[in-house]
Amino acid sequence: MKKYVITGGPCVGKTTVLELLAAKGHAILPEAARMIIVEESVRGSDVLPWKDLEKFQEAVAQLQLKNEAGVSAELVFLDRSIIDGYAYCVLGKIPAPERLLKNAAGRYEKIFLLEPLSVYAKDGARTEDERTAKMIHDEIGKAYSRFGYEPIIVPVMSPEQRIAYILDRLAV
Repeated sequence: MKKYVITGGPCVGKTTVLELLAAKGHAILPEAARMIIVEESVRGSDVLPWKDLEKFQEAVAQLQLKNEAGVSAELVFLDRSIIDGYAYCVLGKIPAPERLLKNAAGRYEKIFLLEPLSVYAKDGARTEDERTAKMIHDEIGKAYSRFGYEPIIVPVMSPEQRIAYILDRLAV
């Protein structure tokens, strides 16, 4: 299976790009961190980034690996990957989960790092301010480089143009 990661900081257009890829018939894997935030918020758990970042990142790494193992498509686009968690660990000054460190290198075909959009908006899972979002974005790029990847920068353009840009650069 070929795994292509669509990543970047909060509010860079990942969800829009992935929804359009899905509409074109491509397999996508949703963001594990967002799934956990929604589920654990409903449960009233402390496995949330603003309550216990270390537990949260462990849960994200575990769910991400489980979700990736469950994909049966030959080619899948991922909304982030376990490596994004490494960036959050660095920023939060906590140790990265061992399963993340053991599984990060050589796992993905290509990394597409979407440049931040000009408008930033918070939502229920995206609570960072714009300055913090920029720091996260920069740290995500560094995290992929640390694990041996060369992220492909996807400039700000219409969502359809971003899709074309990404598809033109696949190794298929």
